[in-house]
Order: sequence, then structure tokens, then C-alpha cells
Amino acid sequence: MLHLVSDGELRERSAGDACTAFQRIEGDPGATTIVFLPWCMPYRLAMARRIVPENYLACYEMPRAIVSSEPEMCIRALHAVVDDATRSFERSHLTSDQLQVVGLSIGNAAATMFANRIGARLCSVASADRGDLTLWESPASRHVRAHAEEKGYRVSDFTRALEGHHTIDHLDNLAPGSRFVIGLQDELLPEARREGLIAAVTKRVPDAEVIRIDATHFGTMRETIRRGLCEPARLPRARACRA
Repeated sequence: MLHLVSDGELRERSAGDACTAFQRIEGDPGATTIVFLPWCMPYRLAMARRIVPENYLACYEMPRAIVSSEPEMCIRALHAVVDDATRSFERSHLTSDQLQVVGLSIGNAAATMFANRIGARLCSVASADRGDLTLWESPASRHVRAHAEEKGYRVSDFTRALEGHHTIDHLDNLAPGSRFVIGLQDELLPEARREGLIAAVTKRVPDAEVIRIDATHFGTMRETIRRGLCEPARLPRARACRA
């Protein structure tokens, strides 16, 4: 049975792109996958677009502020989701080698940081290398950039704030079997951001699989799910020890 848990129950909500509230959709307690959805993508819409794996332990809607006109709010939103996912993992009694982490689009900011933190396998779909440059260059975040510039921010402000929090900063502890799926026709991620990620993965995670799909941003996600590329490895689940 699905259970929706809103972070708004635990913290005050704020308006617009300063909102760090997120939603966790709890799935099958026996599942071994945690999913991080694209930015501004409600769970029900993601299901309708067929970009959610069939079976999952938890599925996260991203906070609006994970792409914010306030540099520090991006970091707060990122940590809010990753810290909650860490608690969900700890409650599951899974080991890190049993867990599959799936990141979709900007959900990869949280997915990659989380998978690297616990040493789990990552299936990264339609991701970029750096948050600062992606915010500044992607047509999907053009309105956020304009709002930031109105406030007097420049890309250098985001570079300073996001230092150490890019996807390419969280690769070294990913488990073997991690996978990166890149859309060749991705209209929302500039080619430089995709190639930057591939270069970092090739250098720092040489055993990871890089898959290129000739599709658009959301087409890449749908095709990844259709091919079963996000399915977890078949590993026995450890039983929790009881005193």
C-alpha cells in the first residue's frame, strides 16, 4: 500500500523556489529500490509518463528549492531529501549492496549524493555534471536564472555555494554495477553538461556502465524504464537481527 509522507508535516513550508518541503511516497516495504524524481514532477504525473520503476521502497518528489534563485537554498533542499532517504534506508534493514538507487533528471543531485554516501549502486538517468552550470545553461531553469539575476546573483555565486555538491563530486564510493544513462537528443541538458558527466564517470568510476540512448530528456527516462535498466540486482535480502 502506498503511503504519502510530506515533509511539510515536519517543517514550515515556504513559497516559490525557496520551498525545501518534499514528499516521500512509501511503496513496498520488501522492495530494494529508492527513487528520486525529476524537479517539479509530481508522483502521479511521473507514473502517468511511465518513468517510475514498477517496485520501490520509497519514491521522492524533489523540493522546489533544489533549483532555487537563492544559492544556499539549493543546498538546504538537497540535504533535506538525502538525510531523509538515509533514514529510510536505515529503517529498511537493507545492506548497501542490496539497495538500488534510481535518479531521474535533477533527482540525480540527491540520488548520486545518497548512493555515494552509503556505497550503493546507482542508476543515473538524464543527469548532468554540475548544478551551477546546469542551472545557468538549461532552458528548464531559465526562469530561475532570471530571478537570480534580478536579485544580483551571478553564476559565480552558485559555483561557490554548490562547491562539493555536484554529481561529479559524489562518484568515488558508488558500488560496482552502477549505471549512467545519457540521452543523445536531450533538449534540457546542454551537451557540455552531459559530456562532463561522462568524462568524470569514465575517469573515476571506470567499472560503471555508460549507456547512450537516442532520445529526448523524458524519452530517455521512459526508454530506460521500458528496457528494465533500473531493475535491482537479484541479491538475497538480509534478515534483521532480533535481540
